[in-house]
Amino acid sequence: MSDLLRILLIEDNPGDMDLILELLGDSSQFKVACISRLSEALERIGTDQFDIILLDLGLPDSDGLATLQAIRQKTHHVPIVVLTGNTDERVAMAAIQEEAQDFLIKGAIDKNQLTRSIKYAVERKRVEERLLTSERKFQRLSQEYHALLNNLPDGVVHLDSNQRVIWSNRAMMEMVEVDAVQLQGNCCYQAFWDFKKLCDLCPVTKCFHTGKLEAGNISTPNGRLLELRAVPIFSESGKIESVIEVIRDISEHRMLEDQLIQAQKMESVGRLAGGVAHDYNNMLSVILGYSELALEKLDPTDSLYEDLQEIHKAAVRSTDITRQLLAFARKQTIAPVLLDLNEAVEGMLKMLRRLIGEDINLVWLPETGLQPVKMDPSQVDQLLANLCVNSRDAIDGVGRIAIETGTATFDAAFCADHPGFVPGEYVLLAVSDNGSGMDRDTIANIFEPFFTTKEVGQGTGLGLAMVYGIVKQNNGFINVYSEPGKGTTFKIYLARQTDLALEPQRENPPGVPIGHGEIILVVEDEASILRLAQRILEGLGYTVLTAEIPNQALRLVEKHQQQINLLIADVVMPEMNGQELSRRLLALCPGLKTLFMSGYTANVIAHRGVLDEGVNFIQKPFSLESMALKVREALDL
Repeated sequence: MSDLLRILLIEDNPGDMDLILELLGDSSQFKVACISRLSEALERIGTDQFDIILLDLGLPDSDGLATLQAIRQKTHHVPIVVLTGNTDERVAMAAIQEEAQDFLIKGAIDKNQLTRSIKYAVERKRVEERLLTSERKFQRLSQEYHALLNNLPDGVVHLDSNQRVIWSNRAMMEMVEVDAVQLQGNCCYQAFWDFKKLCDLCPVTKCFHTGKLEAGNISTPNGRLLELRAVPIFSESGKIESVIEVIRDISEHRMLEDQLIQAQKMESVGRLAGGVAHDYNNMLSVILGYSELALEKLDPTDSLYEDLQEIHKAAVRSTDITRQLLAFARKQTIAPVLLDLNEAVEGMLKMLRRLIGEDINLVWLPETGLQPVKMDPSQVDQLLANLCVNSRDAIDGVGRIAIETGTATFDAAFCADHPGFVPGEYVLLAVSDNGSGMDRDTIANIFEPFFTTKEVGQGTGLGLAMVYGIVKQNNGFINVYSEPGKGTTFKIYLARQTDLALEPQRENPPGVPIGHGEIILVVEDEASILRLAQRILEGLGYTVLTAEIPNQALRLVEKHQQQINLLIADVVMPEMNGQELSRRLLALCPGLKTLFMSGYTANVIAHRGVLDEGVNFIQKPFSLESMALKVREALDL
């Protein structure tokens, strides 16, 4: 406060004016200007600066509270002390309500009272001005902070001790799809989530109790998963007066995390399935092969013939299971060719109609002008057969299955919002039905091997696992759309091939081809399969040499004087793999042909299960007919 206070005294009574001047007295503290009319006072206030106004309400040109109101309209910054002879308390209260700092009765005041009132009025006004300035500054800062918080992608909410919303940012309002008016003053659990009571383990409630940052997750009624963090706000006394809550939608993050876990689980199961299938295939090769050889020697009327047939049928069914496991594990060996998907589907329609039965209408909806895809034709058959059987089983009685083809293009922006999609151009193969449909939990498990909703004995649970493996092996992706009672659609997207001509598919000659004395070297470390291969090939008219390990095969070739026509080698063997053995033998026998065999695909001959051009391969378990065809094919190349 300045040492010298500038006072404007507005008083028309000369006696009262002299009294006030006498009470003020000390010119070292006060500088007083005297005015007797309101009009003059208003003019003076507009030109000069004063620290305080001493005002008589009864003036020649104004009277009562109107005088005070006129002065207040002229200036809001200068404090006013009212001087009056009116002792009515109501007048005093009205003056205070009109922002007078004090109300003094003439004739009842002394010097100390007047001086104290003046100084207190000036100081209070200055404090009010500082508070107002601070408040304005705070408001500006608050607006800046609110603008900053409104640009955050996370929801931000300010809650009072009763968990009522004080303020929320734009992201929060968009998240819960309500406006500020609906939120303001309402409890968070009602305004945001439409809950009837506090959420279980609510982080805000815990934050008010502990005074620490608390966090937790909440599942909303519309199926989203939110991460909540509550931060306490303390008063000057150290008491928690409110909480800032930050809300982040982690639904997509959790979905991606679940997809990663699911992919890792599927990969682990795939490795297990591939290993199991490999071991079973070795045993099944022996069962199939020797049961076929035995059946050829028996007369159909023999009492053992029917028993051997059942053994052979069981082995064939087991072969289908291991083939499905290998397809799921993406260890099924394939020989992709460029093909027209429409032609491939049309070639299966007759068989599919027999497969699903007469009660179900099979509808074929091809899109013309499709670009080719590159995959093994047998895999298209496997996809369609498994999907149509799955649809057939979902239909109770009469129903409809639709197979359609089309095209689809996905850009990076679309794929960013749709996990699992990959940018590019695709050919679409879709199979839809109007069957029973599936709920969300079932959809989450349908591609897992051995998962089935069918009764015991009605399915292996490998059909859709096989579909999944085939699609992944061909670098495609699959999506399922289904609702209980509304049917199911499987959409498979295969990479579109451009600027490439379709390849003619080789047809096998009818019947089982036989040999003409060609020399074949069979190298297999599983003794039972080695003996079986020898029996089959000799029965087909070939000359057969055998070796259990690669080095034995090398020594045998070095000693053999005649040209060996064909090497049949297991892929994985001790000492060296089948591919290395083939290279070493080719140096000894120029022009030697090779047929690889294995219970699973190994990277030594195939990249991710895809054979290179010119590589011959036979999958274990093999039958007499499949061995005969593959050997003839390899020799005739």
